Amino acid sequence: MLKTILWTLAVGAVGGVVASMIGLPSPWLLGAMLSVLATHGLRLPVHMPGKTTSLIALFMGVSIASSIEPDFFDHLVEWRPAVLLLCVMLTLLLGLLYLFYHRRCGWSRSDALLCSVPGNLAVVLIFASEAGLDPKRIALVHSVRLFFLVSALPLLFPIVDRPETDMAAGVAYLDLLIVFLLAAMAGWGASRLKVPAGMLVGGMLAALVMKLGFGFEISIPPDWFRVVLVILGTAIAVRMTKLDLALLKKTLKGATGGLALSLLICGAFSALLHFGFDVPLLQAVLAYMPGGLEVMIAIAFSTDVDPLFVATHQLLRVLIMCFALPVLFGLLNRKSSSV
Repeated sequence: MLKTILWTLAVGAVGGVVASMIGLPSPWLLGAMLSVLATHGLRLPVHMPGKTTSLIALFMGVSIASSIEPDFFDHLVEWRPAVLLLCVMLTLLLGLLYLFYHRRCGWSRSDALLCSVPGNLAVVLIFASEAGLDPKRIALVHSVRLFFLVSALPLLFPIVDRPETDMAAGVAYLDLLIVFLLAAMAGWGASRLKVPAGMLVGGMLAALVMKLGFGFEISIPPDWFRVVLVILGTAIAVRMTKLDLALLKKTLKGATGGLALSLLICGAFSALLHFGFDVPLLQAVLAYMPGGLEVMIAIAFSTDVDPLFVATHQLLRVLIMCFALPVLFGLLNRKSSSV
């Protein structure tokens, strides 16, 4: 198993290098994805452990903390209109997708609700399994949306290498080691406590305390970002190889219809945020996209937008849906039992 994992990572790394050499947009992410998918197409073994995303989330959490300065809470006050607009968008998105899946596609109420949740796949699948539902269709609908977001957006808004001028004069590697160790412990604890996006949130909070409370230097070398993008692209590609093609044919129409509706609503609210509140359009789009949190943050870090704004709104989306889903699912079950 370990040999297969190392082989898969090597394939992803080679794909990233080749994609970078030929000038493919977002080379380290998309190159890794394409090379691993091609390898699977040749019927060669590929595998990545399920915990890979936890490591990526930990890295992103520390990266977010590295960009937070003491005036962050002043920014939160400034972002109130964007947060309010996000809440309105999520309400509308959830309602319209539910109606589309239930009435237009004829899916059950439970399937329609769980397919309508923007992101939060792990939490959604937990609800599905606890309710005794077949998670295949739900996972497929979420996967179609996620794979589109993590493939199309890096093509439109390429993830580029961070220039060396963004770095501090010297990287404090001992500080980084201590921060990552404590962040990993905090992320593990948050995950055990069932905190939504626990590894990312716990790691971010621990790193933030170390930076602002104890003066630790958190300056992450650009090469580390390349490595993480290769791992992320490799993990996404391995997940794509597990799609049920027979079920995909049956579900594709509904999944693509829901994707189109999601993009339309998120695009409209992104435009409203841009024109109404003078937020850069790309920043608004990345903040409001319904999924692919790690990729949205990675794009934000490599483009001329505020990664903290994007990360804050993406995390709020995750948290809002995690708290809303149990309430909505309970109301739905109550309504179904009374019919």
